[in-house]
Amino acid sequence: MLTPTVSATTSANGGQATPINNDLGQKDIFLKLLVAQMKNQNPEKPNDPTQMASQLAQFNMVDQQTQSTKLLQQLVDVMGSSQSSSSGVSASYLGKNVTVEQNQMNFNGTTQNFAAVTKFPAAEAQVTILDNTGAVVRSMNFTNLPAGANSLSWDGMTDSGAGAVQGTYSINVQAKDSHGVSVPTVIERSGIVDAVRLSAAGNTVMVGGISSDQSKITEIRL
Repeated sequence: MLTPTVSATTSANGGQATPINNDLGQKDIFLKLLVAQMKNQNPEKPNDPTQMASQLAQFNMVDQQTQSTKLLQQLVDVMGSSQSSSSGVSASYLGKNVTVEQNQMNFNGTTQNFAAVTKFPAAEAQVTILDNTGAVVRSMNFTNLPAGANSLSWDGMTDSGAGAVQGTYSINVQAKDSHGVSVPTVIERSGIVDAVRLSAAGNTVMVGGISSDQSKITEIRL
């Protein structure tokens, strides 16, 4: 197989070495040598066309592998740069007081504060606290919630009047306007970011012992 290796040519006017593009130069040199080989072959012993076809096929395969390697390296560089930048941003949240879209909480026996963020004013809203099996332990009804963040709380009591056991609970809210039309509502909770977890799937922050996507952070305070 023809495998020329040329890194520079000499100009006719000054003898200065001129760099050759490694990709285009190698291809051009290979083809020129191949054509020269065909032109100068012995008429009585012509080159084997099968061998020449094999040389072309091998060169094409090596060229494709080279291009694929370059593209993969570019992809790795871009992903590495993005991951590094994202990791730096995530780490900066450590120790900060943040508000995050989060409807889960680790109940420790004390009153739990949260906010119901309504897109439009809600004439009525029902907030339910569910345990880790999905069973409702407490239902609370509210009226005349304005659009935006509405500060609410759960005192840790169940509908039966007993204290709820400590553990993980979730908050669900169903809000309606004065015409009975559903009002989009999300739950937000505030707390200190005590850990940051980095992964290829996306970075998460730990707030109050609950993991949330970094993208769910809606406010950062000093």
